[in-house]
Amino acid sequence: MEKTWAIVSGGQYSPLRDLGDCEYIIACDRGYEYLRRQGVRPDLLVGDFDSYAGPLPEDVPRLSLPVEKDDTDTMAAIRHAVSNGCKRIYLYCALGGRLDHLLGNLQAAAYAARRGVWVRVVDEENEILVFSGGSVTVPEREGYSLSVFALSDRCTGVSIRGTKYELEDVTVENNFPVGVSNQWRGTAEITVEQGVLAIIQSRM
Repeated sequence: MEKTWAIVSGGQYSPLRDLGDCEYIIACDRGYEYLRRQGVRPDLLVGDFDSYAGPLPEDVPRLSLPVEKDDTDTMAAIRHAVSNGCKRIYLYCALGGRLDHLLGNLQAAAYAARRGVWVRVVDEENEILVFSGGSVTVPEREGYSLSVFALSDRCTGVSIRGTKYELEDVTVENNFPVGVSNQWRGTAEITVEQGVLAIIQSRM
C-alpha cells in the first residue's frame, strides 16, 4: 500500500478535508494551530515556529529548524516525507495569502513530483494535483474550471481528452500558458510522459 502523508502548512487557513486518508500528519509552524482547531494531533512538528507563538505539545516529535535557513518549513517537511518513502502527499493551507509562499509551495510540490511522489494541494477554492509521468482521470466538477500547467521547463507527451479543448501528444512549456480554463465534456483524462505537470481545478 502506498504511503499517504498530510502536510499542513502555515499559509491561509482552509478546512482540512480527507485527513482520514493519511496515515501520518506533519504540522509546519502555524499549521499546528490549524490542526488544533479541528482537534487533530500531528505525528511530527516541523519548523522554526516564528509564525506560531502558542504552546507546543511535548509528546509530539519535533524537527526544529533555524530561523535563517535555505528550506522553507514546508520544503523541509516535503523533503522529510520523500526521504521516508512517502508516495502521496496531501498539502493543506499552502495557497492564498502571500504570493511568494504560494509559489514556493508549488516548487516544493514539483520537487516531490520529480522523485515520484504525487502531491495534492487543496483549499476551499482549488485542488491541484502535481505529478510526473502517468495518466489521471478527473471527474467532471460542476462550477469549476480545469487547467493544466508545466512546472518543469517542459512537459512532453501531454494529452488532454474528455474536455472542450483537447490536446494529443504535445509539449507544454512553463513560459506559455496553453491549458488555462478548460471545460469538461464528461470525465477528463490527462497524461504526461515526462516533466512535472500541475492539474488545477478552481471554483469559478
